[in-house]
Amino acid sequence: MTTRIKSSQNLKGIGLMIFGMMGIAGSDAFGKWLMAKDYSAFQVIAVKGWIIIILMTVWILLTKRGSQIKTFRPRAHILRLLLSFSGPILILIALAEMPLADVTVIVFSSVFITTAMSVPVFKEKVGFHRWFAVIAGFIGVIITLRPGIGVFQPVGVLALLAGAAFAALNLTTRWLRGTETALSLIYYTMLGMAILSSFILPFVWRPISYFDLAIYAAMAVSTLIGYIGMTRAFMCAPLGVVAPFEYTLILFAIVSGYLIWGDIPDGFVWTGATIILLSGIYLIRVENREAGIVRNNNNE
Repeated sequence: MTTRIKSSQNLKGIGLMIFGMMGIAGSDAFGKWLMAKDYSAFQVIAVKGWIIIILMTVWILLTKRGSQIKTFRPRAHILRLLLSFSGPILILIALAEMPLADVTVIVFSSVFITTAMSVPVFKEKVGFHRWFAVIAGFIGVIITLRPGIGVFQPVGVLALLAGAAFAALNLTTRWLRGTETALSLIYYTMLGMAILSSFILPFVWRPISYFDLAIYAAMAVSTLIGYIGMTRAFMCAPLGVVAPFEYTLILFAIVSGYLIWGDIPDGFVWTGATIILLSGIYLIRVENREAGIVRNNNNE
């Protein structure tokens, strides 16, 4: 029975991660749009952050979930805040100079770092099938990255650092799941980001048109969807299970880049994306097979 529940939770975590990646892809696309209009990265983070806080606060009050944002580890939230703040800022700066798909691929170093670090940090067991899927997906990332063909611009280092920050953020989510709710993790992260960036806002403020304000709002909603999906995924399933499905963000980034900016992926991107997708499908089949074996054994 315990194994069946565990497998069910793993599949739930995978679904939540894919849902979250759709939100993150939308947020990145809207962010690139705003950066192209010469808004400061700090202004983008601040305005987006306050919109999110307003939406979350209203929802918390209407649903009477105030008790769920009570925190038992405020110092840990400060650490998460520093990681959460640095990642998006670095990504926005990189997006201003590089194609969406290229930045997304570089940031995906976080998936490999997260999965690898889950073993020494949390003593999690990542079996052969999961390691195979993770390694195969990472090979797909390398192919998409096409080293030596111009992707590694100097600004690409910022995207790489953002990936490291997100990997550390993923680890803190797993670390705090025993005492903190998903709602508190998201709420205090967004509140801290909005406050920190607001200190710099007077020096970089640029008037916002009504159309751009709508883009800010759409970015806020997409970010919220991304954080909810990603945070819930890491809280209900092991890192080694859900982290590989962050790879789906690359597929969403390719679609967004084509629809909005007309970027047409080359053969490297399509080959890498195919490998990434197949590795994800393989892992889903493994989880389904394990759940099916348990059900059959219980029926016997």
